[in-house]
Amino acid sequence: MPSTPRPLTVPRPAAVAATLALAAVLATSACGERSTPTTSPTGSAAATTAEPGAPASATELRRTGGVAGFDDRLSVAPDGHVTGTTRTTPVDCAVPAATVQTLATAPAPSVAPAAGADRMTVTVRRDSGAVPLGEAQGSDPLSTTARGLLDDVQLPADQRTVCR
Repeated sequence: MPSTPRPLTVPRPAAVAATLALAAVLATSACGERSTPTTSPTGSAAATTAEPGAPASATELRRTGGVAGFDDRLSVAPDGHVTGTTRTTPVDCAVPAATVQTLATAPAPSVAPAAGADRMTVTVRRDSGAVPLGEAQGSDPLSTTARGLLDDVQLPADQRTVCR
């Protein structure tokens, strides 16, 4: 005699959330780890590690607001590849290693960002957290580098000096 079918069980929300959290941890746990060189099918060694001291993940820059209506979103990968959008065009270029390093590790400015109507907001998100730069008008290395990159990507590709 055949057995009666059992009803399907519905996963509990807490179990689903725990499973997703575990998957996210497992997916990102290898980020920033150094791996050993591998050998390609042709027998030559292929390096699979980033530069020593390079950031483990992309640094995000965002500039919004102001009278001109900025909405720039850039992602600077550890290898210097920059992708994103400005209010007028997509961005796909590369910056020098020194720019990547400054954006990823320079200390936050010691001067608080100014507040007010129609102000631009510049924020740098990196491994150590978000750094609000206000309008990035400071003379510190992080503000200067962020402002230089954000202004440079507004130019036509053939006129850029930072992101080529």
